[in-house]
Amino acid sequence: MSFITCCRRTSWVPLFLMVALGMACSFGRTKSSAGKSASPAGNSSSHDIAFTPSSDARKDLREAFERLKTAYPYRLTETSSGNANGREISEGTRIVEFAAADRSHAKWTNGPLGDTEVITIEDKQYSKLNNGNWTIGSPAGFAQRQGMEKRMREMMASAVKDVQYIGTDTINGAPCHAYTYKMDMDVSGQKWTGTGKAWIGSGEGLLHQLDSEMTVSSYKQKSHITYEYNVDFKVEKPVM
Repeated sequence: MSFITCCRRTSWVPLFLMVALGMACSFGRTKSSAGKSASPAGNSSSHDIAFTPSSDARKDLREAFERLKTAYPYRLTETSSGNANGREISEGTRIVEFAAADRSHAKWTNGPLGDTEVITIEDKQYSKLNNGNWTIGSPAGFAQRQGMEKRMREMMASAVKDVQYIGTDTINGAPCHAYTYKMDMDVSGQKWTGTGKAWIGSGEGLLHQLDSEMTVSSYKQKSHITYEYNVDFKVEKPVM
């Protein structure tokens, strides 16, 4: 199992939702976008038109995830906690800054591998575990990612059972449209079930918040994700 795959265990719910709706993984790069920076959400013509819910709630949610491909720069902050066999799992935090499709900086606090930091710049990946030394490697190749994503899409095609539009709301001062969803799937003989709620900004159709709960066997996980757009940061090579 790869380093990034292990770290993604802090984010099973949003990752599964994205794949189920036909998206690539958050850290993946497409062949056409490699080496190219997308326009910031506030400057992109695709985000200048106000978002109005359609009659297809599943389509609305899928398209909100797809807009993340051109929403750079943006920051994702996730807090997650769990319960396994009645034992509470301490809360962890993940912050990822996406400067472009091939340029990101992720930090996990109390993650599955402890305190972890990963910087991805084009075809290089720099990793640091528990304040140790930086190591350098390469993200998974395009063909490998495509194969993995295809298998996950096939497995997850029917995972999202129900998406419902439930009305308007306000998240951090931004007017949004709220959606609920359910998930039900079998993974390696284990049954995953879950529920969630997503908030899509009415001004640009981007995700503003995503709350999820997932259960498999005796394990339960809660995840709370917020998104910030047009934020000011730089993703640079670390000092080795």
